[in-house]
Amino acid sequence: MAQDLASMASIATELKYTPVDTIPAIASGVRNAFNSHKTKPIDFRLMQLRRLYWGIKDNEAAIVQACKQDLGKGEFETYLAEIDWCTNDIVFITQNLHKWVKDEKAPDIPLANKLLSPRIRKDPLGAVLIIGTYNFPVNLSMTPLVGAIAAGCTAILKPSESAPTVAKVLQHIIETSIDASCYAVVQGAVPETSTLLEEKWDKIFYTGSAQVAKIIAKKAAETLTPMTLELGGRNPAIVTKNANVKLAAKRLLWGKIMTGLKA
Repeated sequence: MAQDLASMASIATELKYTPVDTIPAIASGVRNAFNSHKTKPIDFRLMQLRRLYWGIKDNEAAIVQACKQDLGKGEFETYLAEIDWCTNDIVFITQNLHKWVKDEKAPDIPLANKLLSPRIRKDPLGAVLIIGTYNFPVNLSMTPLVGAIAAGCTAILKPSESAPTVAKVLQHIIETSIDASCYAVVQGAVPETSTLLEEKWDKIFYTGSAQVAKIIAKKAAETLTPMTLELGGRNPAIVTKNANVKLAAKRLLWGKIMTGLKA
């Protein structure tokens, strides 16, 4: 409770963008941490995931307040789509990670290659850049980070500047919960994001518009960097003539507002 109150007080200040001239050093730091193999041991990954879990749990009130302030999102929706989604992911991953990282026998191998006994090994990819979005500012920022930690990668998170209060809470959670040499937060808008994209990454995860995704994809293509692009789409609904129109409208509006008018 004391930590909750402290974090709620800390987010009352204005969001401070990361100085652009410091970003290359931050990116270099997480790359060097990955190259040191610090994040490769399974026990290290599990420890970071557990610390992140409790970082989220200890700051639930601050997350609820921030989502209300930035998006007008209610407490129920914040727990449903932000907090519980992330913590459930962490619990599920920690329960299964030892099984997932084991080598696998390669299926459907041609006879000529069977004598080589090929196997599939799950090695960490490298340093990951995560660019978050505003409509699910916790979920779509933290769940990619959870995946990066579980995979043994290092990462930099750039939260959405359109949800500035949440961005401050996320920075507080990450900086006070998990290893600062391996995981960092960069705050900012277009200049800061552009500077991040000038760095060499081993994976980029972006959630947002197709227009911005094209810019990121073009930049990533210069270094053949793999990407995951989670872009806005359409969710059509069919209301039949036998439907309760008022109830259908109420439910559709709830879903529309829940997703920040993106559905």
